[in-house]
Amino acid sequence: MLNDAAKTLFPLDPEVAYLDHGGFGVTPHSVAAARARAQARVEAAPRAFFDAEFRPAWMAAAARVATRFGARAQDVALVENATEAIVAVLRAMALQPGDEVLVTSRVYGGVALAAEHVLRPTGARLVRVALPFPPESGEAWVAALSAAIGPRTRLAVIDHITSSTALVAPVSDMAKACRERGVAVLVDGAHAPGQVALDLPALGADWYAGNLHKWSFVPRGCGFLWARPERRDALVPAVPSWGLEEPSFPANFWWTGTRDPSIWMAIPAAFDFVDQWGEAAIRAHNHALIVEAARVLGRAWGVAPPAPEAMTGAMTLVPLPGRSAPTTEESRAAFQAALWRDFRIACPCLMVDGRAHLRISAQIYNDMADYERLAQAVARM
Repeated sequence: MLNDAAKTLFPLDPEVAYLDHGGFGVTPHSVAAARARAQARVEAAPRAFFDAEFRPAWMAAAARVATRFGARAQDVALVENATEAIVAVLRAMALQPGDEVLVTSRVYGGVALAAEHVLRPTGARLVRVALPFPPESGEAWVAALSAAIGPRTRLAVIDHITSSTALVAPVSDMAKACRERGVAVLVDGAHAPGQVALDLPALGADWYAGNLHKWSFVPRGCGFLWARPERRDALVPAVPSWGLEEPSFPANFWWTGTRDPSIWMAIPAAFDFVDQWGEAAIRAHNHALIVEAARVLGRAWGVAPPAPEAMTGAMTLVPLPGRSAPTTEESRAAFQAALWRDFRIACPCLMVDGRAHLRISAQIYNDMADYERLAQAVARM
């Protein structure tokens, strides 16, 4: 562990083995306290706060996010989650009948549903690109995406880290393949900020939608949208409101209805929490821990973890052994529930290409004892 006392920095139940940081994140005590102070500041005089303080606070927090990930303040807006940002980009595309938007077979389900909803009245088509799993390397995913681009392809939506496989995609190479064919690129970075190194302009994408409540320790309901300068003008928030009085992005995103601003105001505290150790040190720690955990579980269950280490961040999939593995959606849900009910282990069970896997996460509050506990629990099921 980076810090022997790291577990005490989080409000997690000490009796629980929490192996699902990638699901919803966990907010450290210090960041929750900063949010509480922000809430108190708002509640002391709500009218005065929203009249005079909220917009500058929102802009300052967005600027802090931009600096964190190598971008300019004028290219970043705050939102509540990555899906909200993705919807804003899809609506800005001015799609026509017959146009195509590419997503992959590993797309997050909520994003696929949102895309289908936005595209339906336009007459554009949502095309799913089959990505092999497990891939021999990232090049296989680049080749699959490139082969799917056609004359009517307008946009490719690429998951930086896929929720279903936990693999880190070669997004720069995938974006390059799209740019060479004149296709715009939107990266769904729901899992990436804080889990992998991130320099937004260097990726080569046109837009990037990210979450900060997963791997950056911000309270839940915090995301951002980055846009390349030439792609900003058409952007309008998914929930248009008084912010539209502003002439352009990102200022037109600042007011999308009355919301709890304390989440965004806690961003600096979350970044300060990370900087106690350094983000690079946390990433390296988490990566090493997840790789070793996968090896331990693989040996215990007699299975081979499918993820190439080069495509692994701080999450990975481990196949369940045949004697324990669910084979249906009903048995999958029951298995996950039993892990929690009988062993107090929080770990999602996912069906990927017809086989049951556990998706394990690693964070600074985890240690090998958590994964050994999981190994023993599955052996008893």
